Amino acid sequence: MPGPVFLKGEQVTLRTVQSEDYEFLARNLNDPQVRHAGYETIRAPVSEEDIATNIESDDCHTFLVCRKGDPVGSASIKDIDLEGSKAELSYWIAPDEQGKGYATGAADLCLTHAFDELGLHKVWARTVGDNVASNRVLEKLDFQQEGVLHDHWYGFGRYVDEYRFGLLRSER
Repeated sequence: MPGPVFLKGEQVTLRTVQSEDYEFLARNLNDPQVRHAGYETIRAPVSEEDIATNIESDDCHTFLVCRKGDPVGSASIKDIDLEGSKAELSYWIAPDEQGKGYATGAADLCLTHAFDELGLHKVWARTVGDNVASNRVLEKLDFQQEGVLHDHWYGFGRYVDEYRFGLLRSER
């Protein structure tokens, strides 16, 4: 059962992650469809202990993305740098729930948390170049592409570009 509601949107809610959610998170992070979409750096299986370590980190706010109380993905504001007033946005949706707007809704709620609650100046994100859906999520939320790191990641037998996006609080 997902934890308490942290932020509520029209399509999805962000809930706190509880220990009973670790299995859902680990199972999906180990799914080749999720890893291929931007987690090329995951080269070893993710365990529930790995999830627990990440959840307990002070510089990462990880949420369970839920629709009607059921988990459909995860979204995070991570590498939070309060002194530099910036953080990275990341998100993923379980393969059988993709294409329904949940990533956009979850990312938008994370931006509300980052800008309105944490008072950050900038949120940035990265995608693999051929993840058209993730790039589109960021574009819908007014992120600007700031650069491309060519052949930056290796995974699944290929090199992929990393696209960098940024959004300032004043642009939201």
